[in-house]
Amino acid sequence: MDFFSLTDIGLVREKNQDSYMTVYNDYNDFFALVCDGIGGNKAGEVASGEAIKYALESFNNSGPFTDDESVKKYLRNLLKGINEHIYKLSNSYYQYRGMGTTATGLLISSQGSYCINIGDSRVYGFKNHKIFRLTEDHTLVNELLKNGEISYEESLNHPKRHYLMKAVGIWEEVSGDIFKVPPMDYYLVCSDGLHGYVSEEDILKIVIDDLNILQKCKELMQKALMNGGYDNITLVLVKR
Repeated sequence: MDFFSLTDIGLVREKNQDSYMTVYNDYNDFFALVCDGIGGNKAGEVASGEAIKYALESFNNSGPFTDDESVKKYLRNLLKGINEHIYKLSNSYYQYRGMGTTATGLLISSQGSYCINIGDSRVYGFKNHKIFRLTEDHTLVNELLKNGEISYEESLNHPKRHYLMKAVGIWEEVSGDIFKVPPMDYYLVCSDGLHGYVSEEDILKIVIDDLNILQKCKELMQKALMNGGYDNITLVLVKR
């Protein structure tokens, strides 16, 4: 397995509120997690950074995973722990009030590959020159789309497309999506600074191009910057 990761503040934002980790535990399980902080001046970068810090310590002490349920149980407890940690910080310090973060990741273990998701960062899979969106955005626009209230084309530029229905640390309790995913040639974990400004068609073209993994990541980042760089951009590309 090979992987590479990049993050960039973009061309507009004053702070990079994205945080991420790529780590192996002692049992050779691999975890990539991307967190996109929310809260503006209310320390979104603290929320994402603390989420990653918590997850890193947790995963370093995880395993072995013995079956499907042991992986899912670990991820459920991880989300619960991260949420409680951020929520406690938010309510303990005035300058952190209202902060939160997305939490989206890919865990590759001896039991298979698993996605974890709260918010609107994404995991994509690539196989046979096709792109698959593996996670579902927890946004108002996605709810409107599923309910047939807006079209796909309208969703792309909807004024409320960044309104989150779920995030880590905002509420005392939160539920996230945890599920097993099929084997892929590549996986991509990214914040909306990438998928919000680079089309899935363009992402696919870059990932399947005849480039090494470092070049693919640089091309993806450059495309997001060329399209405005309006948000922080973070991506982790994994080759199986």
